[in-house]
Parts: sequence; structure tokens; C-alpha cells
Amino acid sequence: MEKIVNSVYDVYSGKLPRSFDGARLVMLSDLHDNVYGISLERLYEMIVEQEPELVIVAGDLLTRKHSDGSDEVVALLKRLADKYPVFFANGNHETKVKIYTEKYGDRYDRLIAALKRAGVHILNNDHMDYKKNGEIIRIYGLEIDKEFFLIRNRPPMQDDYISGLIGEKGDEFGILIAHNPMYFKQYAAWGADLVFSGHVHGGIIRLPIVGGVLNPDYRLFPHYDAGEFRETDSVMLLGRGLGTHTINIRINNPPELVTAVLHVK
Repeated sequence: MEKIVNSVYDVYSGKLPRSFDGARLVMLSDLHDNVYGISLERLYEMIVEQEPELVIVAGDLLTRKHSDGSDEVVALLKRLADKYPVFFANGNHETKVKIYTEKYGDRYDRLIAALKRAGVHILNNDHMDYKKNGEIIRIYGLEIDKEFFLIRNRPPMQDDYISGLIGEKGDEFGILIAHNPMYFKQYAAWGADLVFSGHVHGGIIRLPIVGGVLNPDYRLFPHYDAGEFRETDSVMLLGRGLGTHTINIRINNPPELVTAVLHVK
């Protein structure tokens, strides 16, 4: 069984309330029903070791073509939600399962109901304030249209698209859960201070110096493959994910848990 790695990033912002200085946020993405077979017990232990302020889940808990449910993954999130606030926004797999009910039945509804029973906060084009010592950070979850995940003929994202879904960004420190990293420039222009993304699986195969080889659009050597990216005052942490689908391999690319340590700048 392949080892899970934990990548830790320091994130600095002059907008961060002092109550959150030093806060640790963990992000997991692309579990895909755990068809890759990582140890969920070890993943839980690794998250607890980080002593997080909260847990971010950046989409694709399930795999749309996988016939089984997501019981083990939901059970993991319930254990986490019993200890920490857990925030989730859909990935493209959840979005497609939600839309194509003639093919997938009520699988999406059952997943969301199970997550809510587990105590997970669902933020699909919604937001929630997280308060500490009278100060807040605001957590947004973005679910974009399925067309933005097309392999061909993907439309451009208009300037007002994000605000049309989740409203204008306020002056507070804002975290955006946005599964697809390819629109980071738009997320930054909207005003996100910290973005958590996944989707690309680290490029599936990783080469020294080069990085990720392939993205979900089957394009070679994607710019957004994994790690930390910046646009003006915005930071995106792009996780390599914890699972696979369709191309069920990861080469030089172990499953990854991401930890962000927040600092007042």
C-alpha cells in the first residue's frame, strides 16, 4: 500500500485576523470512493497529528463510474466532523452524478444526506463564517458548471461568473474551495485569499524537475499540477489528491494530504 505524504505550506496574509495566526487547516481531495485503496485509518491519524483548526474537502469524494457507494469515505469524514469543523464542496464527479439522475439514480442525494448526518458542512455555491474569539474567516464553496470540465470546447469563464454564483467577495479573509484549479486567475480576480483545489491528481505521473505529466483534459505537462501558486495577493494550494479514477495509476506521485499554516503578515 502506497505511503500518504503530508505537504505543509505557510500562508501569510495581512487580512488574517490575529485569532487565526498559526491556525492549521488540512485539505483532502479526490478520494474517489477510495478505489485506490489507501489506508483511511492512517489518513485519519495523519490529520489528527496536524491538530487542525478545521478540515477542507475539495471535491470528488466519489467516482461517478464506480458502482459502489461511499460508505467508508463518509465514515472517515464523520470521525473527523466529531472532532473538527469539516467543510465540503462538490467536484466534477459529484456534479455529474447530481445532474444525470437517469444514469446514477439518487446516488448524489444519498451522499449529501449521509454527509449532513455526519456533521459535514456542505458549501455548494454557499458560504459560512467560522468564528474564533469574536473574529471571523469566511469559507466559500464553489460549484462550477460541468461545461468548465470539458476536454474540448471548454468555454471561457466570464468576469462576473463567480460573483453570480456566490456573491461579491467581502473584506474578510476568504477561503475558497474550488475543485478545478484551471480557473485560479478568475478566483484571484474575484478576491479569494486562499484557494483549495484538487482535480488534477498531481499530473498522474510525476517526473523530476518537470512535475506532472497529464491533466484530466489529457493535456501534457499542465501548469497547474500540484503545489502552491500565486496571483497578486491570492494563494492556491493544489493537492495531488488521495485517489484515482479511469487511469488507476500514480507514478512517483503518492497520495497527498495538504496542510496550510496561516500567519498574520
